[in-house]
Amino acid sequence: MKKKTKNNSRGRVWILLGWLFILAALGLIAYNIYEDHQAGKASQEVVEELTKKIKEPDDDLDEELLEDREMPTMEIDGYRYIGYLEVPDLEMKLPVMEEWDYKRLKIAPCRYSGTVYMDDMVIAGHNYRKHFSPLRSMPNGTKINFIDVEGNVYHYEISAVEILDPYQVDYLTDISENWDLTLFTCTLGGQTRHTIRCLRTDEEDY
Repeated sequence: MKKKTKNNSRGRVWILLGWLFILAALGLIAYNIYEDHQAGKASQEVVEELTKKIKEPDDDLDEELLEDREMPTMEIDGYRYIGYLEVPDLEMKLPVMEEWDYKRLKIAPCRYSGTVYMDDMVIAGHNYRKHFSPLRSMPNGTKINFIDVEGNVYHYEISAVEILDPYQVDYLTDISENWDLTLFTCTLGGQTRHTIRCLRTDEEDY
């Protein structure tokens, strides 16, 4: 009788632990959904402010004069931004911060290295539905625009999507004739990086 009671007690403990694990998993899912929603809301508010303040592009701008300078910035809510990305096929606009860290990435994609003027810029973004997650499945040829805070528009298209290990930092930031802009985000689980390589185009009809 005592043995049966002991087994029943153990069974109830295991059931309780199972429910606790389920509740913890549901809580994590709910938090991730909330964080995703907040990130999308924050970036949308910033990009709306950016588009209001950015002037019309200067068509007569000499790009050679830009090559050796730092990218200009615009401050919004205490953070500095260098411009925004636009993906017409996704009807998506995303602000890009001047510098990156994990706190900033929760608000908007961030410049990881390089400049748009030297065709070597790398931008990091979280795997949020409203940030870089949709880019992972976009086909080659997808158009992406970058608009700096002075209103200058740079046109790109996706040329390749790679999956890199976290330690391949040198290859991630490597200057190559095969791409002019790199966007990257974590895969599910964070073990690898989806890396979207883009080439400059001569498109003029912005």
